[in-house]
Amino acid sequence: MRAYSAAYLGGRGDEAYDLLSTRCRERHTRVDFVRLVELAGAQYGPLEVETLTVDQAAGDLARVTYTFAKPELDQRGEPWVRESGAWRVDDC
Repeated sequence: MRAYSAAYLGGRGDEAYDLLSTRCRERHTRVDFVRLVELAGAQYGPLEVETLTVDQAAGDLARVTYTFAKPELDQRGEPWVRESGAWRVDDC
């Protein structure tokens, strides 16, 4: 989650895209997603995660809440899925 947030807010689209779940990668083309991440990086710049809570975890599924210094970026109950041993964001 921290790696995804750092890549997303840091404008590193390819890196963020690689951390998406298979389901999300099927819904978003790499080109479009990279463009979106570049815009987010330009608008917000890199920010550290201030708090992190695992709201639910069961097997290969989890929901997490995390916050930033800018509340508009806070994520509540964001879905994550473990694929091939790695956690991937599944909020698409």
